[in-house]
Amino acid sequence: MNNQNLPQTPKTFLRTITIIHLALLVGQVIFSVLVFTITKSTFIDLTNTKDPFLFVAPILAVACFIASNFMYKLRLSEAINKPTLKGKLMGYQAALIIRCALLEGPSLFGIVTYMVTRNFLFLLISGLIILYFITIRPTKDKIANDLNLDYEDKMQFDSEDVLV
Repeated sequence: MNNQNLPQTPKTFLRTITIIHLALLVGQVIFSVLVFTITKSTFIDLTNTKDPFLFVAPILAVACFIASNFMYKLRLSEAINKPTLKGKLMGYQAALIIRCALLEGPSLFGIVTYMVTRNFLFLLISGLIILYFITIRPTKDKIANDLNLDYEDKMQFDSEDVLV
Protein backbone atom coordinates (compact mmCIF):
# COMPACT_ATOMS: atom_id res chain seq x y z
CA MET A 1 0.00 0.00 0.00
CA ASN A 2 1.29 3.45 -0.90
CA ASN A 3 1.42 5.42 2.33
CA GLN A 4 1.71 8.75 0.52
CA ASN A 5 -2.00 8.51 -0.33
CA LEU A 6 -3.03 7.99 3.28
CA PRO A 7 -4.00 11.11 5.23
CA GLN A 8 -1.30 11.83 7.77
CA THR A 9 -1.03 14.27 10.64
CA PRO A 10 2.17 15.18 12.49
CA LYS A 11 0.89 13.07 15.39
CA THR A 12 0.45 9.96 13.22
CA PHE A 13 3.80 10.58 11.52
CA LEU A 14 5.55 10.78 14.88
CA ARG A 15 3.80 7.65 16.10
CA THR A 16 4.70 5.75 12.92
CA ILE A 17 8.36 6.70 12.98
CA THR A 18 8.61 5.98 16.71
CA ILE A 19 7.12 2.52 16.18
CA ILE A 20 9.59 1.82 13.35
CA HIS A 21 12.53 2.85 15.53
CA LEU A 22 11.23 0.94 18.55
CA ALA A 23 10.61 -2.22 16.53
CA LEU A 24 14.16 -2.20 15.17
CA LEU A 25 15.55 -1.54 18.64
CA VAL A 26 13.46 -4.19 20.42
CA GLY A 27 14.38 -6.76 17.77
CA GLN A 28 18.07 -6.29 18.52
CA VAL A 29 17.57 -6.34 22.28
CA ILE A 30 15.40 -9.47 22.29
CA PHE A 31 17.75 -11.28 19.92
CA SER A 32 20.80 -10.40 22.01
CA VAL A 33 19.10 -11.46 25.26
CA LEU A 34 17.99 -14.76 23.70
CA VAL A 35 21.43 -15.48 22.31
CA PHE A 36 23.06 -14.55 25.62
CA THR A 37 20.79 -16.90 27.57
CA ILE A 38 21.33 -19.88 25.26
CA THR A 39 25.09 -19.41 24.90
CA LYS A 40 27.09 -21.29 27.48
CA SER A 41 30.56 -20.51 28.84
CA THR A 42 31.31 -17.10 27.39
CA PHE A 43 34.70 -15.40 27.53
CA ILE A 44 36.51 -12.30 26.30
CA ASP A 45 39.52 -13.05 24.14
CA LEU A 46 41.46 -10.34 22.35
CA THR A 47 44.55 -12.46 21.80
CA ASN A 48 43.30 -14.89 19.15
CA THR A 49 44.61 -13.05 16.11
CA LYS A 50 43.64 -15.97 13.86
CA ASP A 51 39.96 -15.22 14.45
CA PRO A 52 38.93 -13.02 11.50
CA PHE A 53 35.80 -11.89 13.35
CA LEU A 54 38.03 -10.12 15.87
CA PHE A 55 38.91 -7.67 13.10
CA VAL A 56 35.78 -7.77 10.96
CA ALA A 57 33.20 -7.02 13.67
CA PRO A 58 34.77 -3.80 15.04
CA ILE A 59 35.70 -2.55 11.57
CA LEU A 60 32.19 -3.26 10.31
CA ALA A 61 30.67 -1.51 13.33
CA VAL A 62 32.81 1.61 12.89
CA ALA A 63 32.36 1.69 9.11
CA CYS A 64 28.58 1.34 9.37
CA PHE A 65 28.45 3.94 12.16
CA ILE A 66 30.27 6.42 9.92
CA ALA A 67 28.20 5.44 6.87
CA SER A 68 24.93 5.72 8.80
CA ASN A 69 25.72 9.25 9.93
CA PHE A 70 26.94 10.25 6.46
CA MET A 71 23.86 8.84 4.71
CA TYR A 72 21.57 10.35 7.33
CA LYS A 73 23.04 13.82 6.81
CA LEU A 74 22.97 13.39 3.03
CA ARG A 75 19.32 12.32 2.95
CA LEU A 76 18.44 14.96 5.53
CA SER A 77 19.94 17.71 3.38
CA GLU A 78 17.74 16.50 0.51
CA ALA A 79 14.68 16.47 2.80
CA ILE A 80 15.34 20.00 4.07
CA ASN A 81 15.06 21.34 0.52
CA LYS A 82 11.62 19.82 -0.10
CA PRO A 83 8.96 22.50 -0.56
CA THR A 84 6.26 20.91 1.61
CA LEU A 85 6.21 19.68 5.19
CA LYS A 86 4.96 16.31 3.97
CA GLY A 87 7.95 16.00 1.64
CA LYS A 88 10.31 16.95 4.45
CA LEU A 89 8.77 14.40 6.81
CA MET A 90 8.88 11.62 4.21
CA GLY A 91 12.52 12.49 3.53
CA TYR A 92 13.25 12.40 7.25
CA GLN A 93 11.57 9.01 7.57
CA ALA A 94 13.67 7.61 4.72
CA ALA A 95 16.85 9.07 6.25
CA LEU A 96 16.09 7.57 9.66
CA ILE A 97 15.27 4.13 8.24
CA ILE A 98 18.55 4.08 6.28
CA ARG A 99 20.44 5.20 9.38
CA CYS A 100 18.82 2.52 11.53
CA ALA A 101 19.37 -0.20 8.94
CA LEU A 102 23.06 0.64 8.65
CA LEU A 103 23.38 0.40 12.43
CA GLU A 104 21.27 -2.72 12.83
CA GLY A 105 23.39 -4.74 10.39
CA PRO A 106 26.62 -4.72 12.40
CA SER A 107 24.66 -5.13 15.63
CA LEU A 108 23.04 -8.33 14.38
CA PHE A 109 26.40 -9.44 12.96
CA GLY A 110 27.97 -8.97 16.40
CA ILE A 111 25.20 -10.95 18.08
CA VAL A 112 25.50 -13.84 15.62
CA THR A 113 29.29 -13.76 15.89
CA TYR A 114 28.98 -13.94 19.67
CA MET A 115 26.65 -16.91 19.31
CA VAL A 116 29.13 -18.71 17.05
CA THR A 117 32.37 -17.89 18.88
CA ARG A 118 31.08 -17.34 22.45
CA ASN A 119 33.46 -14.36 22.65
CA PHE A 120 31.63 -11.76 24.74
CA LEU A 121 33.50 -8.93 22.99
CA PHE A 122 31.14 -9.24 20.02
CA LEU A 123 28.09 -8.87 22.24
CA LEU A 124 29.69 -5.78 23.79
CA ILE A 125 30.09 -4.27 20.33
CA SER A 126 26.41 -4.93 19.66
CA GLY A 127 25.55 -3.45 23.05
CA LEU A 128 27.36 -0.23 22.17
CA ILE A 129 25.48 -0.01 18.89
CA ILE A 130 22.19 -0.61 20.71
CA LEU A 131 23.02 2.16 23.20
CA TYR A 132 23.70 4.55 20.32
CA PHE A 133 20.49 3.35 18.67
CA ILE A 134 18.61 4.46 21.78
CA THR A 135 20.12 7.95 21.58
CA ILE A 136 18.89 8.51 18.02
CA ARG A 137 15.25 7.92 18.96
CA PRO A 138 13.12 10.32 16.93
CA THR A 139 11.32 12.96 18.97
CA LYS A 140 9.27 15.93 17.86
CA ASP A 141 12.03 18.36 18.83
CA LYS A 142 14.79 16.33 17.15
CA ILE A 143 12.79 16.09 13.94
CA ALA A 144 12.05 19.84 13.90
CA ASN A 145 15.69 20.68 14.63
CA ASP A 146 17.15 18.19 12.15
CA LEU A 147 14.84 19.43 9.38
CA ASN A 148 15.49 23.12 10.20
CA LEU A 149 11.77 23.77 9.94
CA ASP A 150 10.83 27.37 9.23
CA TYR A 151 8.15 29.10 11.28
CA GLU A 152 5.29 28.06 9.00
CA ASP A 153 6.32 24.40 8.86
CA LYS A 154 7.00 24.37 12.60
CA MET A 155 3.51 25.70 13.34
CA GLN A 156 2.01 23.05 11.06
CA PHE A 157 4.17 20.35 12.67
CA ASP A 158 3.21 21.48 16.17
CA SER A 159 -0.51 21.31 15.44
CA GLU A 160 -1.09 17.59 15.85
CA ASP A 161 -4.37 17.22 13.97
CA VAL A 162 -3.63 19.16 10.77
CA LEU A 163 -3.12 17.04 7.67
CA VAL A 164 0.30 17.32 6.07
